[in-house]
Amino acid sequence: MKSDFFSYLDGFNLITILVPRTFDNDHKKFTLENEFQKISLTIIKSQNLGVETKYSCSINDTIYLNQNYMVYDESRNQSFLRTGKIVRTELFDMMYDYDQDDLGITYSAASTTFKLWSPVAKEIELELIDLKGIKQYIDLRYQERGVWALTVYGNLDGYRYRYRVRVNETFKTATDPYAISSSANGAYNYVVDKDKFVPFKHEKPEFSGRKVDAVIYELSVRDYTISNTSKAKNKGLYAGLTEDLPNEGINHIKDLGITHIQLMPVYDFEGTDEVKKDLLYNWGYNPSQYNVPEGWFSKDPNDPYARINELRHLIDQYHQAGIRVNMDVVYNHVYNMGTFPFERIVPGYFFRFDDKGIRTEVSGCGNDIATERPMAQRFILSSIKWWMHTYQIDGFRFDLMGLLDIETMNKVDALVKSIDPSAFVYGEGWMMENTLPPEKRSHMGNQQFMPYIAHFNDAFREQIKGGTFSSTLGFALGGKVSTADLFYLFTGSAVDQYRFFNPNQSINYIECHDNHTFYDRAKALNKDLPEQKIKDYARLGLSFLLLSQGVPFIHAGQEFLRTKKGVENSYKSPDDINQIDWTLRDLHEDLVLSLKDLIRIRKTYKLFRLRQVADIKQMVRVVEQSIQTSTIQFVLTGLNQQIKVFFKNTYQDELLPAGEGFMCIFDGMRECALSKDHFLANKPGAYIFLKEV
Repeated sequence: MKSDFFSYLDGFNLITILVPRTFDNDHKKFTLENEFQKISLTIIKSQNLGVETKYSCSINDTIYLNQNYMVYDESRNQSFLRTGKIVRTELFDMMYDYDQDDLGITYSAASTTFKLWSPVAKEIELELIDLKGIKQYIDLRYQERGVWALTVYGNLDGYRYRYRVRVNETFKTATDPYAISSSANGAYNYVVDKDKFVPFKHEKPEFSGRKVDAVIYELSVRDYTISNTSKAKNKGLYAGLTEDLPNEGINHIKDLGITHIQLMPVYDFEGTDEVKKDLLYNWGYNPSQYNVPEGWFSKDPNDPYARINELRHLIDQYHQAGIRVNMDVVYNHVYNMGTFPFERIVPGYFFRFDDKGIRTEVSGCGNDIATERPMAQRFILSSIKWWMHTYQIDGFRFDLMGLLDIETMNKVDALVKSIDPSAFVYGEGWMMENTLPPEKRSHMGNQQFMPYIAHFNDAFREQIKGGTFSSTLGFALGGKVSTADLFYLFTGSAVDQYRFFNPNQSINYIECHDNHTFYDRAKALNKDLPEQKIKDYARLGLSFLLLSQGVPFIHAGQEFLRTKKGVENSYKSPDDINQIDWTLRDLHEDLVLSLKDLIRIRKTYKLFRLRQVADIKQMVRVVEQSIQTSTIQFVLTGLNQQIKVFFKNTYQDELLPAGEGFMCIFDGMRECALSKDHFLANKPGAYIFLKEV
């Protein structure tokens, strides 16, 4: 379709026309035409843009978004009417908000129905390839509320498919945004029979649903077993995470006492090659197919069922081991907006634009998903539901959650709890400027409007480990931190609303996949720091983490001084940077045992897992420090117990005044049972004393 100029449908009564100056004159007229209609347009505004003139024209008739229209000027120069800003109007949302949960495929042995939402498409074709490789193209029919549908009779199990969509002048190929199975590297989707998914054999482990009772352990499927130091046979794969290995993999996690693992992205992402698995590396924060498991971790990414069943089996095995499974999700951006299915199907709808019509990229990834729009929100909710029902996911960690809107996040939380009351939601609530009004942004500054959702507490990281982007030493590296800040962090950042209203909202962490590991940060700040001192400091950091109110979060390998060789942002660094070196587990077994004991102590004494600020205020106090020491003492009293915790970050000899009748239950390194009125401490660590009252 030849166009001499450009025209865009920017509203139900607004067309924007850009005319080259060579076509322009003082008597410009435009009509909008197709085989059924001829509508005269009224010019309401013109603007000289230099090489072209911009005309804003009103429409005084009804037009149909799934129909072809041409704009003609008085000389019969023509332009295909393209989809413009109309997709971001309130009326568009009102007219085309589709609330049924049947988009994608609906399979049976007798037929399969394909449904796609695109109010602005002019034509949609299904490209269908049978088991013999025979290809055919079949038209979908427009129904209502933007939905196109097609039912194909016969058993299509294992057939490949994708779409050809024409929104403007030309067809574009698109995969199904609602797909649940994929060929390698996302070339095609598969029709699959859900009855062929491997069944779950084990019930979910019991969990109170109180976030403060959780101990979260973050890991990457590939990183955990890809190293030559791992004894796993299925290195870097879903299957590798379930192998029965001594002091490694699932057994190591279970032995520590972890309640929840957090899998770094396992939805289908880009930045890797699913066939040539060692060619590229990526953490996975490059969403491509939200409801399809990643094929990079699969033994056979071209098999319609392999990645699905391998992930289901993994989760089932962790449930059998008493460990729940949380999933890292990225609904704030996609890897490539230009090739992402939604942009090809409904251009401009699913992403944010500023008031000048320029695409935003606050995420730093080239685009921001408009989670506040009804169909984007519905897609996220549908996706969450899919992962919980199909994969028995127990919780969700939201990447860059501060970019999403509060309404969507609260609906996510309500949905998650309606499916599993013990599941929970948390995320990165960073304060990030975006096009949403400030009061609608789901960052930690608005946590009072989303009280059941937790946030990563970067203040905890900065004060305990040290400055992520500065040379400031944290408390756990021997730095000076005020008594007030240590008290607020120890009490879940909730007393005096230091950050949150209750400790369930605070995900306490020292390291995660982002930024330096504790070991690497220690080396960056003091390259001459001996290994033994780093270990002592790391033990202090883990102690403060596990004994503080709130939700402890551990990065895989943190318990044995994991290093990424000094790389601060390893999102696409090779395996030799990101892989876990399991020889470190044996080398630093004493640190591993310390963490194991600390987790057991946390689980044993409810005073370390208080849920309400009122209880914390009543039961936890800080003892004023002497000017001669940086050691800080907390006293926890209640539930017929009194616990004294001393956190010491120096190597000077110090006599800790436990008091009469107290027993030392953690001596800075291990769990113990020593009757001590005083305790001589000479290195960093946590020293815990208990008295029954």
